[in-house]
Amino acid sequence: MRIFEVTLKATDGGVRTVKVPSKTGVQAGDAAVALARSGESITAIRETDDPLQQVDGSPPGTQTHPDQPM
Repeated sequence: MRIFEVTLKATDGGVRTVKVPSKTGVQAGDAAVALARSGESITAIRETDDPLQQVDGSPPGTQTHPDQPM
């Protein structure tokens, strides 16, 4: 599992970054949606090398089992 930093931008211009574990960048976006607040949108997704693997959320589910993390 890789670690991705996802940048979220609010409608008021505020920006924050969350870290999520995922197999792909697209799935990292899916995982970040669960952490996004109302009015926030994803502006960037980048893989990061985090030796401590500290994350803010859990991995995303799959298409067939969206409620079950990978």
